[in-house]
Amino acid sequence: MPPLSEVQRLLRDAIVGGKPSAIMPLLVGGADPAGRLAIHRRHYEQSLLTALVDKFPGTTWLIGSPAMHAAAGAFVRHRPPTAPCIAEYGEDFPGFLAGWDELSGLAYLRWFAELEWLLVRAAIAVDVPPLGLQSLADHRDQLADVALESQPGLRYFASPWPVDELMTLYLTDAAPDRYVLSAAAVWLEIYGTRGAMRFDRLDRSEFMFRQAVGTGQTLGVAAERALEADESFDIGAALQRFVMAGLATGLRSPQKPRPL
Repeated sequence: MPPLSEVQRLLRDAIVGGKPSAIMPLLVGGADPAGRLAIHRRHYEQSLLTALVDKFPGTTWLIGSPAMHAAAGAFVRHRPPTAPCIAEYGEDFPGFLAGWDELSGLAYLRWFAELEWLLVRAAIAVDVPPLGLQSLADHRDQLADVALESQPGLRYFASPWPVDELMTLYLTDAAPDRYVLSAAAVWLEIYGTRGAMRFDRLDRSEFMFRQAVGTGQTLGVAAERALEADESFDIGAALQRFVMAGLATGLRSPQKPRPL
């Protein structure tokens, strides 16, 4: 009998990789070990497929249930989970859809699915108390070197297609009889908490500023990014809008290292 770790590896290869030959001699008891193993494999694939489809209801609405189940089944077979948390499974699915030949005519599909993934992830976040403007005033002499911490449900997403329009149609169940989506860049702020979420368009300079702030860059770096997009951008007003919206939750001064 091989060590337990080797048995586990062989069983994984059989169920996840579809390679049962090495494990078969170790399966004893019962009349049909191959059949029992096949049941486990079907349950494994079906549970992942269901979890994946449940995360992308809007994408299913867009491409239809048969196409979604076919693509999701292929993804499950070729991209098994790499982490133990099933809630994390599916992050690579939008990119997989982009290479799915049967859907190659939908150039915006990847961007729509990525937006949906971000909305799903944002909606499970929980707010923390926001930062007040006074905290910034206390660091006014070194603001360029200060970095803000932001709400856990805050995300930023740039797309070459206005997929937020499609998402709005899906969420409001207001699809017209005919709709043509034309390529146009959009910059979105996504915010979710306790099952609720929203997404708002920003202009490019505001997006560059908030994205930098939201990803932990210093305010000096965020200002540089925004000014590259629009040299007339008002940094002070943008910072005030961000804080007053309750999106900032803390700050890290040059003397306060970022938490690990």
